[in-house]
Amino acid sequence: MVSIVIKKLTMKNKVALVLEGGGSRGMFTAGILESFLINNINFDSIFGISAGALYGASFASKQFERNKNLNTYIEDKRYGGFKHLLLNGSYFSWDFIMGDIAHRLLPYDYDTLRCSPDFYVGVSNCNTGKSEFFVINKLDKPDIVSILTASGSLPFVSPIVKYKGEEYLDGGLTNSIPYDVAFENGADKIVVVLTRPEGYVKPEMKFTSFSKWYYRKHPKVHTNLINRAHQYNESIKKLKELEQQGKAYLIYPQNELNVGRIERKVHKTQAIYHEAIEFSKRFIPEMVQWMKE
Repeated sequence: MVSIVIKKLTMKNKVALVLEGGGSRGMFTAGILESFLINNINFDSIFGISAGALYGASFASKQFERNKNLNTYIEDKRYGGFKHLLLNGSYFSWDFIMGDIAHRLLPYDYDTLRCSPDFYVGVSNCNTGKSEFFVINKLDKPDIVSILTASGSLPFVSPIVKYKGEEYLDGGLTNSIPYDVAFENGADKIVVVLTRPEGYVKPEMKFTSFSKWYYRKHPKVHTNLINRAHQYNESIKKLKELEQQGKAYLIYPQNELNVGRIERKVHKTQAIYHEAIEFSKRFIPEMVQWMKE
């Protein structure tokens, strides 16, 4: 455990926490969030998409080591896999992840979640091609499950999620790093947890013809996939500008994380989690001081 002792912060600015996605790389985010819990570091609002939203929910509900324990199920056949994809059209078994795990095996503390600062979760509307954000701690349980599932539903390996007459997929399709939404909703400063090392440039998408065919009934999804690299790289440029202006504190992994986007080996994701906790010891005092300024 991190040995730093942080007293309750007194901040003159509203500071938001912004969490990008990244599939299995999100275990870096999970480790950073665990350090925030250990050190009682809180934020005025939280903004997350995809894996950032899923791991961020455990942080918002203040459940120590829930993300670490959740990670132990990735090797479980009930969690999903290519067989599940072939039989059910989804690599992930959301009934198990957001059903059995979220409500029985490692249940969310919904009461604490509802008392947390506003937690905005982003999803991508498959018909409009726009991002939408829901404050999940103000929703009922079934709606929270639907929004978290939609935000984490990766293209090609997850089915489109239908929610109140709309169709949604992975929040990162339309807004990889929702820093802009944080400022639009009252933040003065932001702490951003990223899952790629500093200097990473997202490459252009390959196999565009397959994407166009696969999402032929939802052409806006294909368009978002094509534009995703440009959108991500522009977001990183803007975040660097905000960092220089003193409005953003950026947290990166030191090196490229040694996991696939969908990683099924617990020891690899667990190593990333513990490395993130150790890494946090280096920057938390500086970050806390920055938050108070």
